[in-house]
Amino acid sequence: MPITALGHFRSDLSRTRAILTHAAQIPDADHRLRSDLFRSAWMFAIGALDAYFCDAYADVVAASVSSKSRQDSISLPDFFYEIKFPIRAILEEYVNPNWRWRMAARKMMERENVLSLSTVQRLFDKFFRKGHRFFGEIIASWIIHPDSKMRLFGISSAAYLTLNPQQTALANEVALHQFQIRFEELFQRRHDCIHNCDRPRVSPQPLRSAGTILKVIQDVEFLVERCDAHIATEFRQFLISIGCNAATITAAGY
Repeated sequence: MPITALGHFRSDLSRTRAILTHAAQIPDADHRLRSDLFRSAWMFAIGALDAYFCDAYADVVAASVSSKSRQDSISLPDFFYEIKFPIRAILEEYVNPNWRWRMAARKMMERENVLSLSTVQRLFDKFFRKGHRFFGEIIASWIIHPDSKMRLFGISSAAYLTLNPQQTALANEVALHQFQIRFEELFQRRHDCIHNCDRPRVSPQPLRSAGTILKVIQDVEFLVERCDAHIATEFRQFLISIGCNAATITAAGY
């Protein structure tokens, strides 16, 4: 998959870690400032996630349409005819004609956000094969990933590997629910920080530990890194399924 979206995400996450490092050095006497920097790091982490998925979606849409322009014999699925590109971006002159669709797709996503797992599913699942869609159909491979955490899935990879098939099916359901709850919490706290300075009721919610923010960063990184690898694999299969030849797939960057 083209590295721009993931590269920007990793850069943004390094900025998030820099905020966290700075905040952790602030003495207890300035605990309010320290907490506000923790909140900034939380918002940065979720902002990096949001930007990644917007960029990644723009890329797969642009790569699909550009592939059609390179190889007219391919047939795009019907859902492409429901995508609303900005006309101005399409009509502008470009040195590289294939940039037309990339810029149009980016303009399309400028006012969008991806701040729920259901939105990620809605955008990307249509490009994936049956049995490989976000998130339940691939949750097992994520549970046993070396970077998997119990707070994400409610079970360790070691414990998961000891289960029989019936237990595994139940563990997958529980893990998916735990995973969804975790990211709902992350998205909601970001919303609270932006819309009411983390004061959903009368007083600001406490946020005192650098470790709490480190876990947010780790979980956001886990989600995006796993999704990026999965999107790259599945989108290549998508290009093959619509009839793209090897040259067209290479030109698309997959």
